[in-house]
Amino acid sequence: MADQTKRTRQRKSAGSDLAEPVTPATAIETPPQDLARTREVPPADRTRARKAPGAEPPAEIPPREPWDEVPDAPPGEPWDDAPEAPPEPMLSEVVEADLRQGGVLSRALDGYDERPAQVAMARLVADALEAGDHAAIEAGTGTGKSLAYLLPIIRSGKVALVSTANKALQEQLYYKDIPFIQRHIRDFKAALVKGMANYLCLDRLEEERTFQGLVHERAFERMLEIANGDEWDGDLDLLPTSLSPATRGRVAADGDQCAWSKCPFFGDCYVRKMRERAHDAQVIVVNHTLLLLDAAMDGWLLPERDVVVLDEAHHLEEEATRAFTITVTPGRVQSLLAQHRLREHADADKQQEATDANVRCWDAVNRRINATWRTKQPLAEPLEEGLRLATAIDDVAASLVRNAPREQDDRDTQLYEKLTKRARSLAADLRAVFGVPDPEGTVYYVDPGGDAESAEPDGLTSAGGRGPRRGIPRPSVSAAPLAVSELLGERLFTKVPVIATSATLAIGGDFGFFRARVGLPEAQERVLPLAFDFASHAVLYVPRLRHEPAFGDGSGAYLEELGNQMVDLVTASGGRAFLLFSSQRALRAVHAQIGATLTEALDCAVLVQGGGASRAELVRQFRTEPRPVLFGLKSFWEGVDITGEALSLVVIDKLPFVPPDDPIQEKRVAHMKAAGENWFGGYTLPLAILQLKQGVGRLLRTRDDRGVMAILDTRIHTKSYGRQVLTALPPARRSANIADVRDFFAT
Repeated sequence: MADQTKRTRQRKSAGSDLAEPVTPATAIETPPQDLARTREVPPADRTRARKAPGAEPPAEIPPREPWDEVPDAPPGEPWDDAPEAPPEPMLSEVVEADLRQGGVLSRALDGYDERPAQVAMARLVADALEAGDHAAIEAGTGTGKSLAYLLPIIRSGKVALVSTANKALQEQLYYKDIPFIQRHIRDFKAALVKGMANYLCLDRLEEERTFQGLVHERAFERMLEIANGDEWDGDLDLLPTSLSPATRGRVAADGDQCAWSKCPFFGDCYVRKMRERAHDAQVIVVNHTLLLLDAAMDGWLLPERDVVVLDEAHHLEEEATRAFTITVTPGRVQSLLAQHRLREHADADKQQEATDANVRCWDAVNRRINATWRTKQPLAEPLEEGLRLATAIDDVAASLVRNAPREQDDRDTQLYEKLTKRARSLAADLRAVFGVPDPEGTVYYVDPGGDAESAEPDGLTSAGGRGPRRGIPRPSVSAAPLAVSELLGERLFTKVPVIATSATLAIGGDFGFFRARVGLPEAQERVLPLAFDFASHAVLYVPRLRHEPAFGDGSGAYLEELGNQMVDLVTASGGRAFLLFSSQRALRAVHAQIGATLTEALDCAVLVQGGGASRAELVRQFRTEPRPVLFGLKSFWEGVDITGEALSLVVIDKLPFVPPDDPIQEKRVAHMKAAGENWFGGYTLPLAILQLKQGVGRLLRTRDDRGVMAILDTRIHTKSYGRQVLTALPPARRSANIADVRDFFAT
């Protein structure tokens, strides 16, 4: 990291009434205040020098003081014979001793199993922390990654933001992994930080009580009972019974409707308490969305930190693209115009003009949509109706300023100012999207939001004003960055050292693709040895099929062969299988072909993603059924942890290349072609390999697990890149013969 300087900020407590930071135009809701933006200066033994990775320490040496002088040695007692104090052990030596047999963990835990890969990772993290370097570490399932990076952090005394891909992984870290270290290594303070909308707002709760007196939602009443105690932290995700989506939307904290310190419930506010815990913690657990919003705000959202850990770092480019994308929808406009303060104070004619402009804008968007497409479609030129809508919203904001009430209490004044700022922000986003101002560096696209026959009412009034329209798509329009490497390099990697880790970061031992895509400069890099014996416990089945993957009208023969292969594999395994597909169309076609056979002839419990059950419910059913077979899409390619014999077969329909008609990927490929770069070998293929590694990684989750990984894509045999794909996969026994699969399951 070059030219790093420590941010200078006014030091205030997390609960103080701070001026709001300027919010970037992103699609992420921004809390009304920063999350514990400052931290008290720690004691001397926990000084946190903001040193750039690789930077040299200061050369200046303080002058000697009188008491530093060494007296002469007494006669006959030369000081040279005095024993020297042993040097302080290196951090890497300390954490290695903790993890080795005979260390603190092995003494505390019966049957402790030393993991060489975990020791190696902990040493590498410790070295990076002491040197102030970035690190990129690929560590497979079973390594024990969380302990390997948390232990050096705790031993070093540094303050860390640990960022994960989603809330489920956040909760695993905070409620399972961190308490383990607190019990067995050292006690320290930790905090779990989520976005505001995950917490109960006490002010909005009071407004909801009247309505609930009529409907008596049981989950709401149960929440009230829990809220009256002292144990719950207001996290709505932790309620034993989930609130209905509508109720949750009405009672969750909302930055646009938060008066912060002016709120009468500020003293008991769950969000304020969460920020105070984060302000005092050594380890703050966040998700990538919050981390990237903090990066966009130059570090003003989350507490100051000495190091950032990116767990599941392979998601970083995708999450950063999403975080820095601006999206507008008809519902976002309608929600603003429905605010009661706006309806009371904005000029009536300006409100009507904005409502009419909203209808005309989205009618124009729908006319742009190709009815034969169900995917995102490029927006190649400005949309005048969208720009007129932006002007109409600006006029509403101006009328709010003109008509601002003269006599309001502090709370109402702050909420009124927020409303005005929200209107102006929406107008700016509409211009940024519909104006197509940066066609070289930004991708503009329309997402149809579903087909017209199944669409719900969109909340808009028809042009004649005769009520809501039905049977039309509910589109959105977005502006996404073409590349995020420069943004991340400037706003994340130049600030503090970053430890990036995942089971899928390198391709053939090389981290170059990952570093280039996310803007990570030089780093300590390591691919750790696998924790499991794939050669003895797994078979990689890659048959030579007659048909390559096909799409559209010509896909019938390919899908039929795919289904037959899956029946043979499930027959051999006796169920206990994930059948993973790259598209919903292929999933539906193969399920229609073989679903009845699996149920009736093989007595399998067939589960289908997209049939109404949530992913969590499908996983629960898979664990409890004796012969389960799950038809799944992309969300089952990773983040699902099923151990033991319950999952013994993972089948992947084809190499997971990104669809060529996705506007973001299409423009990135076009940009590489124009620059004369190898778009396939340098972008499309590496993306597919990394996702494929995630998919096959669902199989072995513990040392005792065994099973078969199957990739039903004959291009691995027929295309020149097939060898590169196989080299990147775990070293299981390979076969193209179904008889080998049958023999494996028979033993």
